[in-house]
Amino acid sequence: MKRAFARMTNQRLTSAWIALPIALLLFSCGEASHDAGQEDQPAAAQQEVSKEGMMPARRQKAFKKIFHAVPSPIETALLLDRSGIRFDAGALNAVDKATGYATTEAQAVNLGIYAGDLSYSVIFNQNQASVDYLNTCRRLCDGLGVGDIINADLIARADNNRDVRDSLVSIVTETFYALNGRFRENGMEEVSGLMAAGGWIEGVYLGTRGIDGSTADLQLRIAEQKMTLDNLMGLLDSYESTEALDRMKAALEPVEAAFAGVKITENAAAATAAEDGTVVISGGPEVEFDDATLTAISNSVAAVRNQYAQ
Repeated sequence: MKRAFARMTNQRLTSAWIALPIALLLFSCGEASHDAGQEDQPAAAQQEVSKEGMMPARRQKAFKKIFHAVPSPIETALLLDRSGIRFDAGALNAVDKATGYATTEAQAVNLGIYAGDLSYSVIFNQNQASVDYLNTCRRLCDGLGVGDIINADLIARADNNRDVRDSLVSIVTETFYALNGRFRENGMEEVSGLMAAGGWIEGVYLGTRGIDGSTADLQLRIAEQKMTLDNLMGLLDSYESTEALDRMKAALEPVEAAFAGVKITENAAAATAAEDGTVVISGGPEVEFDDATLTAISNSVAAVRNQYAQ
């Protein structure tokens, strides 16, 4: 059965509605000031490429725009929570597998996968699991040369706040963006891209477990991930080609094929004034998909996830 959903946004533009998450806002402001400083530099200086293969300044700027379009693991977990999905510990990647991820590629992708599991545990108030997955992320960070990001102080902070979800959300968000920044500084942007891919894959994987009995809203949210996948592929395409990136893009091709069954039509937005002086926004994309498409998405994402998390 084909479903058509009009994503009708009928929101009042209050300060609460338009507020961005604080961590994302601070991160974006930091990036903006960095870019502004770069624009004052000579063009030749901006185009230098380091021996480590760091992208030229203009490509870095494009990377940032694309990266910000891919939701972080914590944002994906919040989406699942709002959609009514129930916590399923059996769906998570076992922490004892982490020692088997020996290559940079495996560590980067599974850091994203474990970050997804960490976020999932935090959002669903699974406090001990949250600390366990944070420790697992730390072990992978050690292998990637960024172990100081998730240090003993941060682990202790998380442990002391294990019963305070908002604090854990802040810790996870800060850590995710700190890792992205460090990879960029170290000339390892492709590692950041693989981590982002792993986080997105795990988020969709968790969202599609038991998709047959899920709510209509969750099914719509999964279908809408077609747009996020487009952004993710753009992110991966923005790097110089490497074997690891090529493997990831090839692994995601069946996922792209599955999402091809989702049709998204943009509708014009309209703004009207309410009696109390606020503004009401209506309109948004219409999303069409059927059960076969959802099943194909679920199966293809599971195949990629299990390929990397084995």
